[in-house]
Amino acid sequence: MSAKAKSKNKKPSKNQTRAKTHGQTFTRYLIITGLKLAFIGLVLITAYGLYLDGKVRHKFEGQRWQVPAQVYGAIPTFTQEQNVNFDNIELQLLQLKYSRVSRVDEPGEFTRKGPRLIIYRRQFDFGLGLEAPAKIEIEQKNGEVYRLTYNDHETYKVQLEPILLERIVSSQGEDRVFVPLEQIPQSMVETLLFVEDKDFYHHHGLSFTGIARAFWSNLRAGARVQGGSTLTQQLAKNMYLNREKTLWRKINEAIIAVILELRYSKDQILEAYVNEVYVGQHYGSGIYGMGLASNFYFGKPLSQLDEEQIALLVGIVKGPSYYDPWKYPERATERRDLVLRVMFENHLLDRETYQQGIESGLNIRPNRRFAQRTFPAYSQQVRRELKQFGASQSLQSGLRIFTGFDFVKQLNAERTVLNQLDLLEQKQGVDDLQTAMIVTNVKDASIAAIVGDRNVKYSGFNRALDAKRPIGSLIKPAVYLSALERFEQYNLATPLADEPITLQNDQGQTWQPKNYDGKFREKVTLIQGLSQSLNIPTVNLGMTLGLDSVADTLNALGYEETVPKNPSTLLGSISMSPLEVNQWYSTIANNGMYNQSRAITAIYTSGGKVIWEQPQYADQRLSLQGAYLIDYALKKVTKEGTAKRLSWQFPDLVLAGKTGTSNDLRDSWFVGFDQQTLVTTWIGRDDNKPMGLTGSSGALSLFSGFFKAQGGASRFDLLPEGIEMTDFEVATGNAVTSECMSMVRYPAVRDGLFHSDQCLQPKPEKKSWFQRWFGGSSDTAAGGS
Repeated sequence: MSAKAKSKNKKPSKNQTRAKTHGQTFTRYLIITGLKLAFIGLVLITAYGLYLDGKVRHKFEGQRWQVPAQVYGAIPTFTQEQNVNFDNIELQLLQLKYSRVSRVDEPGEFTRKGPRLIIYRRQFDFGLGLEAPAKIEIEQKNGEVYRLTYNDHETYKVQLEPILLERIVSSQGEDRVFVPLEQIPQSMVETLLFVEDKDFYHHHGLSFTGIARAFWSNLRAGARVQGGSTLTQQLAKNMYLNREKTLWRKINEAIIAVILELRYSKDQILEAYVNEVYVGQHYGSGIYGMGLASNFYFGKPLSQLDEEQIALLVGIVKGPSYYDPWKYPERATERRDLVLRVMFENHLLDRETYQQGIESGLNIRPNRRFAQRTFPAYSQQVRRELKQFGASQSLQSGLRIFTGFDFVKQLNAERTVLNQLDLLEQKQGVDDLQTAMIVTNVKDASIAAIVGDRNVKYSGFNRALDAKRPIGSLIKPAVYLSALERFEQYNLATPLADEPITLQNDQGQTWQPKNYDGKFREKVTLIQGLSQSLNIPTVNLGMTLGLDSVADTLNALGYEETVPKNPSTLLGSISMSPLEVNQWYSTIANNGMYNQSRAITAIYTSGGKVIWEQPQYADQRLSLQGAYLIDYALKKVTKEGTAKRLSWQFPDLVLAGKTGTSNDLRDSWFVGFDQQTLVTTWIGRDDNKPMGLTGSSGALSLFSGFFKAQGGASRFDLLPEGIEMTDFEVATGNAVTSECMSMVRYPAVRDGLFHSDQCLQPKPEKKSWFQRWFGGSSDTAAGGS
């Protein structure tokens, strides 16, 4: 056997066998370990995927965003035969950014043609679901609604879009307006897709061809005109991740994008994107979503944007800070023009529109400041009420809050304050006057306007809500009302003593009240005591009635605090805020019916569920007869009493009201009302120094200035059941059937009357011509004939 054959048949050594066996074992170990690690990795990836899936579903199917609570003013509602003022309606429409045109064709437009006002109302959710745009026509005749049409059909009632008063942003500082996909302009959707994700409807969350196409488009344009990430990836980043530029974040972004595509439709993803995308910064609040961006940059809704404005919004998405149109208008213009070119090249624009677009300016709002709280005094009251309702914790869930806010009344109140305070300071030679005004609706006591400072945009201390000052003679209607409710004892002609009096307390201290003019009239009628605001008759009446009776009346009217049982309370030493005063006067103005005075009238969830609505009933706190008599007396105040200058300022308007002045002329008050509106005004100084103004020389000027601008509706004068006009003898206050020397005619409660056929001072018989010429009595003259 050859050596070669021997070598071939030679068996492996033990070391070689051991090495081979070890190698096989190690390989098998590696394979098994690899499989185990792969399994563990698969489990971990699956678990992480399930975690991300749960995270995605929880947010996408729950409350996706922190949508601010939206606070709206009163819904302008018009019915046939209602008083109407087209000028006031136009003011509100212009505030809502409606356009005045010659022909109404699109939502957000209006025109006025003689007695007709035509409005194309934008779509709006009044609380029962979104209502489509509607063409509304209001025709007036002699200052009243004569005919109403809704989409060319005659109707009894129409509603207009209310003012957006405030957006209460979440604590995280995110602000947005949710816009459903179907309300987003089609040109914006298509432009967004061409610029950011052309293959959106064809990929499954990730698009490698899109990345390649974006690279080529950007290279050809010489700038970034198209993004590489899909819209779904951008949504994943914006909605679920932070802005860190790390590999781990990109991996998460890709996984979440795939989950979104598997779970939800393309339209759902696109809707989420346009409402989630970050598009700017308003100081401490981020601007999110195209709905709010439209208002932020252009001051109008998406539906009214021009093509070049759509191009700017889409362009800003790439870098809101870098392309900030206020800070860097050149950059923003260049970016917009690039997007316009993309629109033109993809046949979204014709050449003429494209050329006009690139030649136009940016047409943005004049400055960045985005008025979130245009009327801060009113907003303070809204926020307080939200806390009372327990709704303050739900503000980021998109609550829709409706209020009694009236833009025109607020505007007139603010203008009145700005004009009148300067005039009063010049006239009196004083300075540092402060003021407060509360305007409410008589029917339901809803608050229509608030001014809390002479700087009407000041958001600090609100005097209308928090400044408690002595109310002076404003208290007197409560005193006289206490008497008039006792109709068997008192009527408007009841004589009251007007003579010096001295009152002494338990400690021996004395008090000698005086009338404002220092005079004594011996005796006056009850209605004169109120209309002339006489102190001594008021104290005499109040002490006779009892302080408890006056306090009970004040509480019944709506004052909720404890009333001090002191004689000085009868002359208004008690301190109240303008809001508190307005609350109990609202019961008087509303014929004795009490409504809680609130700013908020209704609160709805974003889905339309009612959280709270203003009660539709009122509590009758006064008798109809007592309410009528005190109203009659307060109308005398504006005709013959301390507010009589209103009678020549408004000769065709029947008003009611009461002046109030505190000691040393430190506080000037007036509360007045017509049939629809109650106004409480106060003027004073924060340092409580005298200012030389009475209620009639100070606060009354605010009331008259407001009504000159606002216009009014005269108080009704309908006698309730049980009231009749009656002749009274002034000297005794008795109802009489014969003629007396001095008589007055007032309304009175029939059941409380006892008619007398005798007078304390009979009216002298009228002499005949014979008596006037020759003298003698009637009998002598008769006998001579």
